[in-house]
Amino acid sequence: MKKYMKLFAGNAAFAAVIVCLYSPGLAGLSPFSPNIFAAAASIAVGVIAVPTFVWMNKNFLTDRAPELLGTDESGSGEKAAELMSRFASSQVLGGIAQSALSQLERTQSAGKNFEKLVVRRFGTGNLSYSKFMGVMDHASEALSEGTVRMVNKMIIFDEAEYRKLSSGEYMKDDIPDSIQEEKKRLYEKSLEDLRSILEKNEKVLLAVDHLMTELSDADYSGQDIDTAGDQINELLKQLEYYS
Repeated sequence: MKKYMKLFAGNAAFAAVIVCLYSPGLAGLSPFSPNIFAAAASIAVGVIAVPTFVWMNKNFLTDRAPELLGTDESGSGEKAAELMSRFASSQVLGGIAQSALSQLERTQSAGKNFEKLVVRRFGTGNLSYSKFMGVMDHASEALSEGTVRMVNKMIIFDEAEYRKLSSGEYMKDDIPDSIQEEKKRLYEKSLEDLRSILEKNEKVLLAVDHLMTELSDADYSGQDIDTAGDQINELLKQLEYYS
């Protein structure tokens, strides 16, 4: 949808520039102008305008392959979310992508509510506030890193080839079946890895929800809350989100 909006806006802007250049009430360019320089300029603009128009529309309509992201790259989490939305309609990767986007939305919502709960329970500017906000920051970083890893796997996943291999069409070509079957297993391993990361992210979100429940309930002691916070940090270490 964004691609076609950009296409419409680009063509509208291009048309507006041409109208301004050739309108008698504005720049007034014309090949029939008595001014030889103005006539030459109008012809030159016309010659340049045609290939420019074709190039611009081709550029808007061409889907560029996204670049791989680094987990420590600035703004990688936001870029990963944007790229993930491109895979949401994919026949093979769509379900995983939609679940990952849902996790990102829930992470953002949890982050906002989490701070309110911590402030209400402990106030601000103290060790308890710093400790628990640190727990949430680490969880958010882990989820962001997991999403980046998922997006990178999706970028290099050739869905058209995987569908061909899954349908058995590969048996009709001249490439040895054993090689293509091994390639199919590689694709299936990538799908397993994606689902594994999705599961890890969900475990982190579940632990955060558990901690938020304890923070919101006055019956839970400070020790119970501390334990829940420590469990999240331990979970993150077990899931190997940190090097």
